[in-house]
Amino acid sequence: MGTKPYEAPEILKGLPYSGEAVDLFAAAIVLFICVAGTPPFTCAEENEFYYKLIVQQKWDLFWKFHIKGKPGGAAFFSEDFKNLMSYMF
Repeated sequence: MGTKPYEAPEILKGLPYSGEAVDLFAAAIVLFICVAGTPPFTCAEENEFYYKLIVQQKWDLFWKFHIKGKPGGAAFFSEDFKNLMSYMF
């Protein structure tokens, strides 16, 4: 059975289930997709490019890649949204 791409990292690693952390992670993904129209990464695994940027807290690079092609460019995502995503992820 293959990896489910949007399972929380704790689940993918087989760590004990923490409902609050897993639900917050899932909510962050849903909110990101609603705002951006695309998922933030393809799989919550440390070797996945965009997810690795989140894990390493390289937010400037993460947002640089995600604003490409968005109307308004860098202004597409508000600072409040960026801060919320960094907290939720």
